[in-house]
Amino acid sequence: MDWTNFCYFPILKTKDSELRALSNLPKDILSKILPVYEITRSRLSKNNPIGDIAKRIEQIGKIQGSLPFILDVTTDPNQQNIQIESILSPTNGYQCWQDLINAYPTLNICPAIHVDLDLDPTLVQTALFVKNISSTAKRLALRVPTGLEDSDYHSILEAIKNNLNSAKLYILIDDGCIRADVKKDGISSIAENYSEAYKALLACPDISKHVENFVCIAGSFPQSVKDETGEDEHGHFSIYEHKIYEILSRQHSALRFGDYAAVNINQIEMRGGTFIPRIDFCSDDTFYYYRYRRNSGSYIECAKKVIRDINYHPQGTWGDAEIVSAARGTPAGISPSFWISVRINNYITRRTNILHSST
Repeated sequence: MDWTNFCYFPILKTKDSELRALSNLPKDILSKILPVYEITRSRLSKNNPIGDIAKRIEQIGKIQGSLPFILDVTTDPNQQNIQIESILSPTNGYQCWQDLINAYPTLNICPAIHVDLDLDPTLVQTALFVKNISSTAKRLALRVPTGLEDSDYHSILEAIKNNLNSAKLYILIDDGCIRADVKKDGISSIAENYSEAYKALLACPDISKHVENFVCIAGSFPQSVKDETGEDEHGHFSIYEHKIYEILSRQHSALRFGDYAAVNINQIEMRGGTFIPRIDFCSDDTFYYYRYRRNSGSYIECAKKVIRDINYHPQGTWGDAEIVSAARGTPAGISPSFWISVRINNYITRRTNILHSST
């Protein structure tokens, strides 16, 4: 397997909507991407009172099969449980994290390296984790933000690279949600932040021989599309991370692309009866949506409008098939979660095809 050949690094939480979207991707798309799964607790129930994360990892295993993936954990307290809290503890070189990864030897896991400068200021525990886990894992992933001092980037990389054995690194430069920053400072300014971080990381002595890929990660899907556009029934908005990557790829041709797969980073739980049915679709650089209240046609009307829209170009995906089914009056799902899955499925397919054609 050529570990340098992945063109796309989508970050997804292990919630039902994201996992449904990934489970309906064809193998030819999955084989071109290296997804980053952020473990969240599973659905709470009488028989599963803690939301056991093993259920989520089993679901990942069914999706990925023998294909590799990066495994991380969520930092969202609303999606954590006692297991995730223990995983994030630096004690004994993040021993609980090591134990979890080692419990799944048949999965092709690329573990995320955790860095907590508050609990582990000298990075002794991070270094111990890297030393121990790299005896079996041949690829590790490190997520860092933009905006750190060069010396901070170098300190983190020094603690890691000296303990890698022969393992290789994916370094993910992740600035989270960029929508507000783009509106405030402009696309070029945000792209420059990524460029500066990339150059600072690349300048760390001997780091190139330890790195498989550098990846820029960003998200810009709004929490409320209506608030974003001011339009109720139909609107559109730019995919900012696409525009930023266009700038960065011209400056740094080796830099790879990742994002949050058309999901708002700060996800909120939608209470039953409070949502307005909506279907989203995208072009290369723009999202479009239709939304109709349940007494005005609901998902059926949304789907009819989508397939008649001149900007909608179906790709033969599972998501496209669900839109067609809804337009015919038989939607397979009537919850926001289901239609988020459709959006993610279509988006990842389009993004992968765009990126693969340019590599």
